[in-house]
Amino acid sequence: MSAERMFHDMRHGSDPWPDEDVPANVRQFAIESLRWQAQEIIDEVLCGTDPREELARARLRRCLIQNPGKPELALLQQLTFNRDCLTERPS
Repeated sequence: MSAERMFHDMRHGSDPWPDEDVPANVRQFAIESLRWQAQEIIDEVLCGTDPREELARARLRRCLIQNPGKPELALLQQLTFNRDCLTERPS
């Protein structure tokens, strides 16, 4: 599943792991694990002090505000934005 599809599904309340053969407790553990890992990455980025990265930190903070309690969505939104900016730059 592409990141865009996963992001869209998660934003609209769909289960990102629609495989019904996976028990609900396993899916819940996977989601909580993903959230914890995303929060760890976010914390590392926000602790940075390089002034050249301040715009990225500000965008990440905005993503966190737009996705309260869902750091995995905030991180995915930030990464998608960064990727889109890279692909839109003229060569």
